[in-house]
Amino acid sequence: MTLDDPSAMNTCPIQGWISSEAALKLFKNADVDFNQWLKNAKTRTFQATDLDLKLSFGLENSIKRAVSSNVIAKIVGSEFPEEVIIYSAHWDHLGIGIAIDDDSIYNGAQDNASGTAMILALAEAFKKEKEVKRTLVFIALTAEEEGLLGSAFYARHPIYEPSKSVANINIDALASYGKMKDLTIMGFGQSELDDLAEKIAIRQGRYVYPDPYPNKGLFFRSDHFNFAKIGIPAFFAFASFDAVNGGKEIIKNEYDQFYALRYHAPSDEFNRDTWRFGAMQQDGDLFYQMGLELANNRIWPKWNQDSEFKIIREMN
Repeated sequence: MTLDDPSAMNTCPIQGWISSEAALKLFKNADVDFNQWLKNAKTRTFQATDLDLKLSFGLENSIKRAVSSNVIAKIVGSEFPEEVIIYSAHWDHLGIGIAIDDDSIYNGAQDNASGTAMILALAEAFKKEKEVKRTLVFIALTAEEEGLLGSAFYARHPIYEPSKSVANINIDALASYGKMKDLTIMGFGQSELDDLAEKIAIRQGRYVYPDPYPNKGLFFRSDHFNFAKIGIPAFFAFASFDAVNGGKEIIKNEYDQFYALRYHAPSDEFNRDTWRFGAMQQDGDLFYQMGLELANNRIWPKWNQDSEFKIIREMN
């Protein structure tokens, strides 16, 4: 899927993915050392090269157009209404798909009804504040599961000036395993938002835990990535790896089960008997405190010196 938008039409005529086994065969047929080129690709001096292979195949495409929506609400700031803090979560999931155990409805309860519920709860909490000096924006984004398309559309057609957008706090797939000792930050070290979050986490009795699986690229796989791409400091974190009751081992088991059995599957359903909301409450309080501090102070969080997004912010 892709955006039906002129700005998205300069993509490759054909896009696709191949397995690692198929990639190895390609390199072998080209008489090229795959491991050596993998090593080369990790250097700054790497340049693409022609494998001198030819591939023939045929395609028959049919095009289906669909319309979906980002849903946006705001609480207008009393002193600096043009300066915005953006909370985001994606409301979509995969809908009806291939049946597994006679169930074809992909509910997406944890990923990401939990995040959508959170931005509603945050909006309700902020509405009870006497005032906020900066504007708070709450965006429920569509088509995240199909390639971050809702946030990509917003990034191409921003409602609020990126240079006046103070920060994006993205919420995606909150933990349902009870209270945690940690706050795991994806893309740790990217911006000063990490420092603000750590200060609040410590007040909560938690510690900051950098993403232990950076090879999974989670910082580049949720909607905050598209806000970062237009220079807006973006934050993505949740309590996830060290339970108050059971420590890291019990959580590793929970996550292994989730990714093996429920992730992007019909079985990602709300279960009143097994879901425990302690971590969601901790994270919700942290997201709220972050937004409150950003909304009522003249803080402009910066990208860190070695962040690839720093230059984009400076150009805005």
